[in-house]
Amino acid sequence: MKASLSDLEATLRQLVHTGRLDLATRTLARAFAQARTLEAQRQLLSALFPSIPRGWFHTDAQAAELYAHALCRVREPEALLAFCQETGVATPMMGLYRAWALSRLDRTKEALEGLEALDEGALSDKGLYWRSRAEVGAKLGLPGWEEAFARAKEHLTHEVLGRCLIDEGSYLYAAGRVPAARARWSEALAYLRNDPYYLAWAHYNLGISALDAPAEAEGHLLEAERLSRKPAARPIRARALCGLGAARRILGEWPRAIACYSEALRVAEEADDRQQALWGLGHTLRLSGRTAEALGYFQQALELGASSSGWLHADIAAAHLLLGDEEGAREAAERATHLKERGRFLLAVVRAELERRRGNPVKLEGFKLPNLWSLEEALCFPELFALLAPSGPALEPRTQARVEVWAAGLLRVKVNGRPIPLKPTGRPAELLAFLLEGEGEQSMDALLNALYPDVPATSEGRRKAYKSLWENVAKLRRALGWPQSIRSEGGSLRLDPEAHWVYDMDDPHVRARKVFLEGIYSNWVQERRQELEGSLLVY
Repeated sequence: MKASLSDLEATLRQLVHTGRLDLATRTLARAFAQARTLEAQRQLLSALFPSIPRGWFHTDAQAAELYAHALCRVREPEALLAFCQETGVATPMMGLYRAWALSRLDRTKEALEGLEALDEGALSDKGLYWRSRAEVGAKLGLPGWEEAFARAKEHLTHEVLGRCLIDEGSYLYAAGRVPAARARWSEALAYLRNDPYYLAWAHYNLGISALDAPAEAEGHLLEAERLSRKPAARPIRARALCGLGAARRILGEWPRAIACYSEALRVAEEADDRQQALWGLGHTLRLSGRTAEALGYFQQALELGASSSGWLHADIAAAHLLLGDEEGAREAAERATHLKERGRFLLAVVRAELERRRGNPVKLEGFKLPNLWSLEEALCFPELFALLAPSGPALEPRTQARVEVWAAGLLRVKVNGRPIPLKPTGRPAELLAFLLEGEGEQSMDALLNALYPDVPATSEGRRKAYKSLWENVAKLRRALGWPQSIRSEGGSLRLDPEAHWVYDMDDPHVRARKVFLEGIYSNWVQERRQELEGSLLVY
């Protein structure tokens, strides 16, 4: 791709130098049409468009529309609106691009006025026209927005259709049409296979919308997290990790949830993402009884100054109440604003608990019980929820992780009964098996000798081996889901002694059925296979 971009840039510069700007525009248009992923489109926009003199975009309508089209595709509404105002080119397509930008900037009524002034027949991109009408209609609550999405999809294909389906699903979800929204996101997966960024978004949406079935949600969120490690999808990484943390929190796996939120906080670049990570840490800590720590995270989230942060005061009120500060709880509750359904529920819980402590009757009007939030809050306010019927059972936290490892045949691993994404022939899998073969602990020397037997016996060779080992330790910890799953203690690595490790190779009947660590051919694995074969003969 780099060589191709370089060649295109050289071609464009030559065409510009010889005054063939019309041909340069057509060349640029063909190149952009072939860039079908968001990453490729952004690369072209930043690398090739500067080759064209800025003035040409102001005087040539075709060039202006091409640049506006590119800004629309990479979703840069502020830059697009500024460009439309700067050029003053007044073609129907420029009017459409301007309306799209206004809609994305939540200047929805202006966008509607612009769209209504357009003649559909004069537009070359009818898919964008109907998609924009659908989005504006959905935002304003106008009838017919679903039909507009249907008309848009008649004109869209490939990745553009996939992106449209993601947006349509989001508006359906906001309207409470969850099954329909999930159907759109599921359909989008087929069109976005080659676009990691939007594919990650589709999986993220499918995961978040399934949190009432957290094991199912975890599968989608794990895939979103995996995709977010690719450079093209990195902007969604913090969001994917927060979603994965939510699924594991609801499953009662608090150490694994905290690990996800902590990593999200580390990688977050946007204030909103940092706020979500801080909230997730605070909420999980509050559920686990570490309320004073939780309050600190809520305060940090509030101090970020992200837009519409008033909802955090409901969580702050709950924390004050759990700490015995009823006055602080009342003050925070009064400051709670911008509440969504969970925030409204939590605020109602805080007020009901205050009434209970006064000896007054309690009720939660307007909320159907049990619900996802009541299962969590019953842990924090058991006396209150004991009075509410039907409150449902409290969430049951997992105080001990159960890790099952099958090394007979291809290696498989489950944590708390669910598979984890661990390549069976990869080095992290081999590391896990070697630790289990040492009854959960191996010295660093033993690990280096077993996993890196061919490394030169030099200081540089040992340094590289150590570096690789720690990289694989990090990958294994990430797959298992919590940092303390592999502990570094006194020159050795040790499996978390507080977890329950189940290893199938401890059973001689299992050892007799399949090859040990199928697909791995390291020296220590071959030697262990021979030992097992010998022991079976004796057995």
